[in-house]
Amino acid sequence: MRSLALLLIGCLLSSCATIRHGRDEVISVDSNPSGANATIKCANNVTANGTTPARLTIPRKADGCRVDVEKSGMKTQTIQLERGFDSAYWSNFILLSGLPLGTIAAFSNGVFGSPPAYAGALFVAGILGGVGLIVDRANGAMYDHDPNVIKVTLQPEQ
Repeated sequence: MRSLALLLIGCLLSSCATIRHGRDEVISVDSNPSGANATIKCANNVTANGTTPARLTIPRKADGCRVDVEKSGMKTQTIQLERGFDSAYWSNFILLSGLPLGTIAAFSNGVFGSPPAYAGALFVAGILGGVGLIVDRANGAMYDHDPNVIKVTLQPEQ
């Protein structure tokens, strides 16, 4: 029973995207030559800027983002960021599967004998997985931007 509890705690801590990496994401931008101005512009007036090499922080839920890298005398480079789902978000479904398994185990009293001792733990894990799904969606931690490391070579204007 103790080992099962430790396993469930480990799954919980490794599966929730909010716990694993938080609501914000760092986008690394580098250019050749360095010293260029890097700006991220997203929908809903979300912006971040810095000088390359830069580490720019944006909310994970930001959508419609693009990165502009510009330097005097050079052509501006624009890179679109695609928002997708982070792998930690999908791990919540592993815990969520404990809800039906725990329910089946708990209510199978007459069919398979007395309910196993771990039925309650499975049921609780399922509830925690459901909470993880809701929290990750509400605060945007379920999202990830690609690419999150950008390297550009700026070309001289002609």
